Amino acid sequence: MYFKLAWRNMWRSRRRTLITVSSIFFAVIFAILMRVAIIGLFDKLISDTVSLSSGYIQVHHSGFWENRSVDSTFEESPKLTALLDHETAVTAWTPRLESFGLASSGDRTKGIMVVGIDPEKENKVSNLSKKIVAGKYLDENDRGIILAEGLALYLKLKVNDTVVLIGQGYEGNMASGKYAVKGIAKIGIPEMNKGMAWLSIAAARNFLSTGARYTSISILINNQNNLDGLKKSIISKTKGEHYEVMTWKEMIPELDQLFQAKMAQNVIMSGVLYLVIAFGIFGTILMMLNERLHEFGILIAIGMKKSLLAVVVVLEMVLMSVAGVVLGSVCIYPLVLYYHLHPIRLTGDMGKSSELYNIEPVMPFSTNLSNFIVQGYVVLLIAVVLSLYAIFKIYKIKAIAAINS
Repeated sequence: MYFKLAWRNMWRSRRRTLITVSSIFFAVIFAILMRVAIIGLFDKLISDTVSLSSGYIQVHHSGFWENRSVDSTFEESPKLTALLDHETAVTAWTPRLESFGLASSGDRTKGIMVVGIDPEKENKVSNLSKKIVAGKYLDENDRGIILAEGLALYLKLKVNDTVVLIGQGYEGNMASGKYAVKGIAKIGIPEMNKGMAWLSIAAARNFLSTGARYTSISILINNQNNLDGLKKSIISKTKGEHYEVMTWKEMIPELDQLFQAKMAQNVIMSGVLYLVIAFGIFGTILMMLNERLHEFGILIAIGMKKSLLAVVVVLEMVLMSVAGVVLGSVCIYPLVLYYHLHPIRLTGDMGKSSELYNIEPVMPFSTNLSNFIVQGYVVLLIAVVLSLYAIFKIYKIKAIAAINS
């Protein structure tokens, strides 16, 4: 009966209901947009960074991460390969053979990171082929090289030009070679775009004289909530084989610290937004209660209990709040999806500021449903708590004064 009364009262004054629902509708939209924008920006930053460097989880030889030396490599392991292939939390994985070296062309030389890759597996982790802006992607036994766009510009190289690589090979061997530029890749992270090059794993092994060895295996996962659990699982299943398993948070702590700092900043900004939302919703509630004061006075005068009246009014507010939250979440999703697929490109001072932090100046929106649920839940909770003011207001009503208002 209470719900029936509340439902009928909602539609008795469509204008009042529309105003109340609209205030909650727009509050939900603003809260969701702010959240998905900041989460989307950092999800992309983390994804772009770890997919091209460490992976969400990396397996390497014990001690490798401290010195990043090509001497700290490990041989191919069928057991490890089978483990990663059958692990449900692993989306993709790729072996890499990494080393620092000098790239030279004419009178220009630059220190770079040379990465030997399995082209097919690497593409599943980092989508490197989609980042090619000139030339072609590598084949399995390719003798060519892919240069990052910023590095190619610095060395004044184009597709089919030749670059000379010099570095430290395995067990003290001298590493050197000439490679034709097969492709140029544009990397969103400015620092990486200035100093990375990729060879096929076969060419990298020949360059570094390592034989069938890797420096690391980078792993892509389907859910970051599985990060620590997967790490423990791999450690337990490879115990005694001299592997070290690390997460991206351990390998790139500065990125994790930046993310945590921005999330703390976002909490403060969200708090301010929620405060503004609360005042907006409370103003709407006050308007509704004052507009219906005469009605409440008559109902109380003819014998309706204040407790029953309070319950019905609160249920009205709850129903309108739910309607506003659901409509806001549903209506904003297509816009969020559009800007997830077509990210906003940051220009001007904001774009320059992003590049200073090695962040690609784009803002894709996050489509993670938890952002919609959490923001909707918070706004709904604010609306429901504020609607309890109606109980206080109704219990203070004097029937005669309300009727004459």
